Order: sequence, then C-alpha cells, then structure tokens
Amino acid sequence: MDKRLLALALCLFFSLSSIADGLYRSAVTYAPAGSKQLELDRLLAIETPSEQQYLTSIALQKPLVFERQLKRAREILIIGGEAEAGQIESRLRTEGFYSKDIHKILREFFSSIHPDDEITAPRVMEFLMRLNAQEGHWNYLFSESQILDDYSALECGLGAAPTELLGPVEHQYLMKVAHPDMQLSLWRFDPIEALTYPVATLVETTVDHYRFIDRFGNEFGLLSRDDLAMQISDSEQLQCQKLDPAVMRA
Repeated sequence: MDKRLLALALCLFFSLSSIADGLYRSAVTYAPAGSKQLELDRLLAIETPSEQQYLTSIALQKPLVFERQLKRAREILIIGGEAEAGQIESRLRTEGFYSKDIHKILREFFSSIHPDDEITAPRVMEFLMRLNAQEGHWNYLFSESQILDDYSALECGLGAAPTELLGPVEHQYLMKVAHPDMQLSLWRFDPIEALTYPVATLVETTVDHYRFIDRFGNEFGLLSRDDLAMQISDSEQLQCQKLDPAVMRA
C-alpha cells in the first residue's frame, strides 16, 4: 500500500475512534439489567442476610418502593432535625432502616447531595455504592473536585490483550485515574447505550497485585502486576496491556 494512503487511513481510523469515544458519556451509577439481576440472585440465595444485604436486595427487586423509603428517610432526618434522637431513630426503623450504622450512612449520604436534588434511580444506585463500601472506596467518583482521566498506559480485553489498533470501545474495558488522589477504577464501554460505567475500583495494592471490588462491595478480581492478567470469574479473564498514549488518545 502507498505510504501516503496508509498514513491517511490511519489518521482517519484514529479520528473516527476519537469521535466515537467522544460520544460516550460517563455514567457512574449506570448498571445493566443483567448485572443487577446477578447481584439480586446472589443476595436472595443468602439464608440470613445482613441489614445491608437486605436493603440492597429490596432496592434491586423493588426500586420504586426503595426510592420512597429513601425519600421518607430524608424527610425524617430533615423535618425531624429538632426531635430527640430516639424519636428520629424510631421513625427510621418504621421506614425499614433499623441499625444506627445504617442511620449514619443515611445522614452522610443526604449531607453529600444538594437539598433540592430529587431521589431518583441514579441516587438510589449511589446510595447502594456507599452502603456496600462503607470504607468510602467509591466516594471519590461523586466528588466534584475529582477529575477522571484515561489511564493512558492500560487497556483491558476479555481473554486477550488489546492490539495497538483496537481502542477501548472494541475491547470494552479501560483503566481510569482520578486526580488528585490517583485512585484507579476500571470502566466498561456499553456501545448500545453509548456510555461508559465503572465496574471496579482499587482497594488494595501489594507487591504482587492490585485488588479491586465491584459497586456492591464484592471481590471483582486481582490484577497481577507481573503479567497484567485479572481473573474476574470462573470462566472469564481480563488481559491488560500497556499501550502507547498516542494510540489511546488518538
């Protein structure tokens, strides 16, 4: 092939990749229906669930009911601000929130959002992410001061490492880094919905691996620092590879 024609083809390829990537919006709280159902099935199989697990199952099984529960809890905490603590806790228990630990999470959640923000499905998912990672592993994604950027050296694909000419849309997974805290999160591309959403965040780093959890607090996988492989299920493995930043950002 003529060198000038090859150069033109590559420029066109990267331009189209850039345009396609630019059309993908980031949605921190988006979760595919299949992922929600898998988590719900896992929770329903637990014989004696914790309060945290029970609330999560209700939110996934009856989202509109749980939205109303959260709205009522917000009203109790705001309107009943001058009431005695015992009265507020009693009212929260009436709405299905029993323990003081859950009451604390509710207060922190409502204080983190604007008083005029409505409780909608995305807010419910945000609450579940905070509920199931009480150490605050996901909180940075909801901070306005954080800036997410592509982690330009790492892209991951199912079963095989990406090639230099296949961008994140094709291989569906991309590592991002949050500034200024440098927190790593793994995002997946959804071509049908034209968005990207996080599937795992880093919670531990050792000399051998990076450990990630998902948005429901479950173990997601260990990314080997040696060969950049991550086993994410009994049958699936992500293989990551460092790529030239010029390719990733083309």
